[in-house]
This record gives sequence, structure tokens and C-alpha cells, in this order.
Amino acid sequence: MKIRTLLVDSPYLLKRSINGAKDVHTPKFGHIGGVYGFFIMIRKLINDHKINKVVLFWDGENSGVYRHNIDLEYKANRKSKKWYDKIEMTEAEIKREEEKTVSHLKQKKRIQSYAEELFLRQIEVDDIEADDLIASYCMRYNNKEEIFIYTNDRDFSQLLNHNITILFANINTPITKRNFFFSFNYHYSNALLMKVICGDVSDNIKGIQGIKETTLIKHFPDIQFKNITVREICKQADKINKDRVANKQKPLKVFVNLLNNIDRLKKNHRLVNLEEPFLNDEAVEELEQLDMPLSPEGRSSENLYKMMMEDEFLTIYKSTFVNYVQPFYSVIMNEKQILKEYEKKDS
Repeated sequence: MKIRTLLVDSPYLLKRSINGAKDVHTPKFGHIGGVYGFFIMIRKLINDHKINKVVLFWDGENSGVYRHNIDLEYKANRKSKKWYDKIEMTEAEIKREEEKTVSHLKQKKRIQSYAEELFLRQIEVDDIEADDLIASYCMRYNNKEEIFIYTNDRDFSQLLNHNITILFANINTPITKRNFFFSFNYHYSNALLMKVICGDVSDNIKGIQGIKETTLIKHFPDIQFKNITVREICKQADKINKDRVANKQKPLKVFVNLLNNIDRLKKNHRLVNLEEPFLNDEAVEELEQLDMPLSPEGRSSENLYKMMMEDEFLTIYKSTFVNYVQPFYSVIMNEKQILKEYEKKDS
């Protein structure tokens, strides 16, 4: 059987689900919109792309520490765990924010519990970001499986190849290396180059001052059509400025900035290059464990049904349990078949 695997950027999907269903509550569980929206999307993706294997990737505790050690500004623009020490807020506002944090963690744990019963694989490793685990999985399995990545992080464009498709949350069309150009202004193979030079606002990674995507495309149009290296861009920038000086013109300030910040380019390359993911020994071991079949022991539809009843989940879904679980059957049956084949080979 051909394996069609869905890799889920779970921190992103959970955040999106919580924000998209803020008013979805049950009396027993409280705010449950994150759980509800998370699995509604997973069900849709399984159906739309004929998925028979799902892996949920989570940020581990203290994730990002390796990149932070390289650049202290990495993700420094995001809320810290002691955000209220830095912002003047009323006691009521602080309480509301603390309740949101607790609700987020509660819903994450419930998603993980539901996922276990549905035979969805999961991986979470302290100090390691979900991005690095996803990238590592792709490099390990892209010749064995047809992989679909659900995310909204443009960094994953670096991973595109003939067996990898990216399902960006805000782009209707699944992105492959063949249709990438219809949604982006540069060749798919230059996704890393763009981040190295332009930086990444969402992760607070500084780019070269004055250089944006449009600047690069204007001066180096080949970026749209073929792979270009950072070294080639620097050489061409140097030539452009030398030619301008020879013609008694001022050198372009943006290229002066570029050539004077080689160390920044090297640092950015280390920060954003997903072909060199940050892993520790535990992460390597956990990734290797994904080769093993899932045991059905302790997993059952009865357990899931019991949890859903406790949470009053089906009152939100407003249909039957059987109807809700139906899309997951392809995953469950495939995982059971993998176990069967493993046991047969091992006997």
C-alpha cells in the first residue's frame, strides 16, 4: 500500500483553531474550540488528500534554545512566559491572560489524548522545535512516502521535492515544486536564500537593512527562474557597485549593507536552513522510533468515546460518534496493517 503521510505543524494548527473558535465551549470542559477546530481540519485533510498516516509534531519545552544560543534576538518579539512582568496590566487582565495559557495547555493535552486513540503518531522533544522534527522526517522518509505538510510557515518551502507537497493554510492550492511559481515570486529552490538575506519578521531574525524580496528580484531577476546562491548574489552585488563607481555613480547603499554583513548572512543561514535541523540525541531516537509500528494495546474507540462524552464534545459536533471517526479509518487500518506485516516478518 502506498503511504500518503500528513505531517502537521501542530503548534500552528492549535493556535489557529483556538483563535478561530473562541466562543466554542462546553459546560464540562470549558473552551474547547481548539480541540474541535484541530480535528475538523485533520479530518478534512485526510479526506481531501487520501491520507493513511498522520504525524503530529509539537514544539518541546524550551524549544528554540539552540537557535537562541546563536542569536539572542531569535523569537525575542514573542511573549515570554513572564510577559506580565514587562507589561502594565490590571489584575483582571492578568487573570484573563493566565486563563488563556491554562486553556491552551489543557486543549493541547486533550488533543494529544484523542490522537492516541485515533492512531495518529506524535512526536515532542524537549528543546527541539516542531520545524526541525518535520524537516528531519522529510529527509528520512521522502523516498518512501508521499508527504503532505500542513502549516503556514514559508520556511518549509525549502523542503519541496517530487514527493513533498505543502498545504499552506492561507493558500487554497497545494504547493509543489511544479506550481510554486504561481503563488510566489521566486523559484522554489531559492526559499532559503530569501530568508537568509531578507530575514524573518515572525521569528525576529534580522535581514540585511534595506533589502526586501522585491529588491532582490529587481536586481537579480534570475531568482525567479533558477537556483541562485547567496555567494552569487554577493558577487553580482559587488560587481554592480564597482561598475557604478567606475561610471562615477554612487554605490547602492543596500549592496554596501549586504557586503558589510557577511557574518549576519552566515548566522541567518544557520538559523533558517532546515536541511541542517537542530536535533539532540533524544530527537534522533524518537525519529527512529517512528519506524516502529503502533501497538493497539490501550488504544480503542471506546476510550475516545468516553473522553468525548466527558468533554461533551459531540454536542458541539452535532452528529454521531461513528460519523466523526469515519475519516480516520484509513489511518487506523493502515497502522494495523503495518503492525500485522511487522509481526509476520518478525515471526
